[in-house]
Amino acid sequence: MENEYVLMVIMVTFVVGVSATEMFKHYLKIRQLGGGNERQLEDKLTQLSLQNQVLIERVQVLERIVTDAEDNAAKTTLAQQIEALK
Repeated sequence: MENEYVLMVIMVTFVVGVSATEMFKHYLKIRQLGGGNERQLEDKLTQLSLQNQVLIERVQVLERIVTDAEDNAAKTTLAQQIEALK
């Protein structure tokens, strides 16, 4: 009977320990993301905005590749655009 209580205490301690560890990891992650000053956050936002714009332009080129007509002039232009993406 005493062994069951010991086992139960060990299990509860384990569950509480794992939960506390996960909460601490979550706290550190939130602190790292939001812990910077305003200037760092603005710089990161600017960087992400520029990356987003580049990706939007690349997607637009890919959409044109898929939807453009099959004429030779379009193929030449598209081939140049594909090469520019590489």
